[in-house]
Amino acid sequence: MNTNEEEQQWEDRFRKLGQLKPAQPRPFFYTRLEARLKNRMDQLEGSVRLPWWLQRPAYAFGTLGMLVALNVLVALWQTSSSPPTPEPDAGTYEAFVQDYQLDHQTVYADE
Repeated sequence: MNTNEEEQQWEDRFRKLGQLKPAQPRPFFYTRLEARLKNRMDQLEGSVRLPWWLQRPAYAFGTLGMLVALNVLVALWQTSSSPPTPEPDAGTYEAFVQDYQLDHQTVYADE
């Protein structure tokens, strides 16, 4: 077959599809659907209803996971953003102790 012939066949098929009328639901479809939904709701009302979070536990686990993640992030942020210690003036005893990482023990000149 020639490619022009194939294209022509496809175009003919699409034209036929375009001429089709949209499908219509069978008579009383919505009435039957409404009756079926009402029957289903009546059955559910007779049974024990669970809380929404037990019906869909993914919501509960997702919320719990987000809360844990946010708490961990806040805890990490709090520990990493501690205020910096002020730098002591150069030439003072405190600067000497901090530079050499000495303990803050009282040093007496007489000893």
